[in-house]
Amino acid sequence: MSSMDGQKPISIPVIFLKTPLNGPPDPYTSHFSHNPPSPTSLYQSHYVHVLDHTYDFAPINALFSDLSNDGTDVEGTITLFPYGGLIFTSGRAVAAFVVALEQLSSSAPGNPSKASATLLQRLQNLAIPLYAVGPATAASLHSLRARLPACWIKGGEEAGTGELLAKLILKEHQNAPNPVSGELSGEGVKKPLLFLAGAKHRDIVPVTLVCHGIGVEEMIVYATAEAPSFPSKLASALADTADASVRWIVIFSPTGGESVLRALGLLDKESSKVCRADDPCWVDRKTFIASIGPTTRDYMKDTFGLGVDVCAARPRPEGVRQGIEDFMRAKGLTS
Repeated sequence: MSSMDGQKPISIPVIFLKTPLNGPPDPYTSHFSHNPPSPTSLYQSHYVHVLDHTYDFAPINALFSDLSNDGTDVEGTITLFPYGGLIFTSGRAVAAFVVALEQLSSSAPGNPSKASATLLQRLQNLAIPLYAVGPATAASLHSLRARLPACWIKGGEEAGTGELLAKLILKEHQNAPNPVSGELSGEGVKKPLLFLAGAKHRDIVPVTLVCHGIGVEEMIVYATAEAPSFPSKLASALADTADASVRWIVIFSPTGGESVLRALGLLDKESSKVCRADDPCWVDRKTFIASIGPTTRDYMKDTFGLGVDVCAARPRPEGVRQGIEDFMRAKGLTS
């Protein structure tokens, strides 16, 4: 890839399969636009909405109801709360808990019920860790911590995958005199952790912890499905970037992976696996695929037999860009 002096820089389209953030430019747009791959080329960001989310507040509301109806005073909060910590692996799980709290405080606009007001006071005094996978989930937890000021956030940057978060919790469990929460239930048994998750999720965190003797209860608080508009909007983005000599698709979750491969003509119609390397669909290939992390990478490999071209070492704009540029440099795709 080269460009003569005075010519317009070559654009490298990057199609992000996510909804851009509202307000300021999305972090991916900002980072990629300010860090061109070479003096003769630049990145061109595109976004395609992939996922629709449906929240299920019933399990959280049931927990709040149990806490509201026990008839004890505000100081009983820590003893009565049945979990020694909360685990979040996505911002959507955090959002579900935050919205449930907001609904609790506005159950009777301007005049919450006495039970709700008492529970909100109790939760203000709740002091347990909030565990997060990755920096994005940790950042979303700040909105929850504003409502639970005595809690503290663990993980985030230092726990970019479920495996790393599980190791962090295990280390705390091994080093603490009274592991995890420092609190016992009324029966003298250490409280379990509560894992708030979507209907589709990896089990690496709860399975790892349970195998090492740490109790974990799962609570499903949202469901995710491919947006009906995704295939057509993806087709439009591919058509708009069809003239590019090189382009990238960045996948942020397993959902939508099949639509991507079908749109690119990479799936065998009979087996629903990717075409063989000698198949015509691979000839003159110019579209490359990056995954945000190992969960999506493994899903694409296990389900479709596709090894993504890049798996970000860190689930952040910097990690994705570095992986893309390392790949292009190794393949001679940048000047």
